[in-house]
Amino acid sequence: MKCLNCVSKMDYDVVEGKIPRDLLEYDFAEDAMDFECQLAESQDVNFTQTLSEPLTIGSHIICTGTPSEDIPWFAINIGSEELEAGRSDISVHFNVRQPQCYVVRNTRRRGKWGPEETTAYRLYPFKVNKQFTIEIVVDETETLWAVDGDHYCSYVHRNPSPFTARWIEVTGIRDAFLKISKTDNYPTLAPERPEISLTTSIDNPPETEQPVWKPNLIATITKGVPEGYQLVITGRLRPMLHSFAIDLMDGAREWPLPNIHLHVNVRAHVESQRDRQLVVLNAWLGAWGMERRQRTARLIPGTLTTFRIVRGPTEWSIYADDMLIGELEHRASPGGVKALRVRGDLYPQRIFLCPATSTPIRD
Repeated sequence: MKCLNCVSKMDYDVVEGKIPRDLLEYDFAEDAMDFECQLAESQDVNFTQTLSEPLTIGSHIICTGTPSEDIPWFAINIGSEELEAGRSDISVHFNVRQPQCYVVRNTRRRGKWGPEETTAYRLYPFKVNKQFTIEIVVDETETLWAVDGDHYCSYVHRNPSPFTARWIEVTGIRDAFLKISKTDNYPTLAPERPEISLTTSIDNPPETEQPVWKPNLIATITKGVPEGYQLVITGRLRPMLHSFAIDLMDGAREWPLPNIHLHVNVRAHVESQRDRQLVVLNAWLGAWGMERRQRTARLIPGTLTTFRIVRGPTEWSIYADDMLIGELEHRASPGGVKALRVRGDLYPQRIFLCPATSTPIRD
């Protein structure tokens, strides 16, 4: 099983966890012969499980194993047709490349690979001699992948789709273990979601102890966001700012996909030479609605920034350091908001809920 792009292409355009700068000088030409030898060896280290029934929505695959130092990559393949080395169609190819510290997803059809995908929602999570657990859930339009309980990436179905799969193969892992079942929740190994505290004003810290907020978090808002209240998020922006998203959702989960009452997406990489970043507002209620776009954010990469989301009578208002950067009308009952998700280049340090009155506002 040889991916023709294995040593020829890197995609540095990732939401989080770009490849370290010293790896930009990785000499593929010099190491190509060694890589081919290691590649051949890893092909001999494989485990294949034939599917007794087709994958369907909610199919849940768990793979555990331990990367070894002598094999530079490992892969999980969801394949169609009869298993034949180097020729079988592969619906999803999840390829962990340890020397480059990134993960490639791809599809092979009729012996040809498609374009690689490498974007991820968290830093590279794999380490040599450290056991991992990968969870895969099959959705109607994509597969979702989690590592050790944290959502890592998603991969939109291509042709052939996983629904035609006949086998699953793990290559390059000596102690690989596979379990295939059904689930109604993903990730099943996710840690308990922290609860967002309520306080009396933006100047008074919450009385309860704040959790240690991690990047790419999901937190619960059990009592929701009352009218006239605001959600306050203070965090540091990534120095090489690319993009981030703040979502108000009806459930603290990754899958089944929750409804998103408010989606705030700041895209600094779009026409990055301009003095204001692009802000995209939307809602996902079974499908994405009409976007509202405005170039209103003046964010300074690497700085500590406070975002406030205020629930008004008919709209959500979003502020960055007391500057209004956007408003979106309520597209569903705002009382249904029960969770917050933060993804990308915003690293939260403090999150709480408080009344919005008496908070200063700048134009």
